Amino acid sequence: MGPAHYDDGVPDYALELSFDEASDQAVRDQWAALQNAGLPSQADHKGMTNAPHVTVVAAQDIPDKVIEFAGQAFALPLALTVRGLVLFGEGPRVTIAHLVEPDREVAALVNEIHSRVPANRYPVWTPHITLARRVPRAKVAHALDVLGASDPLGTITATQLRWWDPVQKVVEDVAIAG
Repeated sequence: MGPAHYDDGVPDYALELSFDEASDQAVRDQWAALQNAGLPSQADHKGMTNAPHVTVVAAQDIPDKVIEFAGQAFALPLALTVRGLVLFGEGPRVTIAHLVEPDREVAALVNEIHSRVPANRYPVWTPHITLARRVPRAKVAHALDVLGASDPLGTITATQLRWWDPVQKVVEDVAIAG
């Protein structure tokens, strides 16, 4: 993941859903396909926090009571449906990601979590799995061709809720599927 930043450079704390081994590997295979094609890829990022995930909330401050609530509220494992590719960004470079569609209960839970985080970076949740950042617009068609040739993700399974602390530079499991 690596810490996201507001425009003022302050890193974000984050709660993220990470995946079972098969789902994680399926995403990493797509990262590798992009990288092998000479395109930007999340595989290029070697940070300790870089792993396939769906961000639940990212903020400059996430209260401990929200982390505890989230850890107790998520019923893991969760099946998440991948609905296709989406582009984020303006200007000459974009982010390519898989759009993820959770069920209504998970979406409602995330909305509840967001309502408890006043410094929430993204007030509207757009669940996704990032595949590549800073992709030049001229290379998007090539990236989409590469991804179209890979196995579709279909349904992925989230088995962990993890906490990223950018100040301490630690990732901790908040909840794990039993």
